[in-house]
Amino acid sequence: MTTDEHASFPLAAAMTPPRLTRRQRDFLLLNIFVLLRHGYVERARVLAEALHRLGDDSVNVHLARAVLRFAAGDWQEALDVLEKLDRVSPIERFGSYRLNEQQRARRYIRMKCFSEMGDTLRTRDALEAYLRHGDDASDAIA
Repeated sequence: MTTDEHASFPLAAAMTPPRLTRRQRDFLLLNIFVLLRHGYVERARVLAEALHRLGDDSVNVHLARAVLRFAAGDWQEALDVLEKLDRVSPIERFGSYRLNEQQRARRYIRMKCFSEMGDTLRTRDALEAYLRHGDDASDAIA
């Protein structure tokens, strides 16, 4: 092959990941949820990692990756992904606020990972943070 033939090879195009539409991304996230729900953790993990490698740095993809690592019992890896997720979308704010379901799940996963790793001090801190911004008993009655 000559150098001209190498220059015409679309290597740059092959290296750039394709952009997914919002609909395609949502479909893959739904597939991840369904696969996980049916116990296909590894299959779901492959899809979540593929989304991440395609450049999807969204909260949903990071949360899916953390949940899948948690489901597989990879405690430290789950904590590492949660750390990245906290950089993308921090939970902590000043003042009083209520956590949504995703934020509560993040705190629970963090607490459970520390517990499984035997880190009682960090487990206690994570549990206090989890309970601090939970639903009030008065809200549950209403």
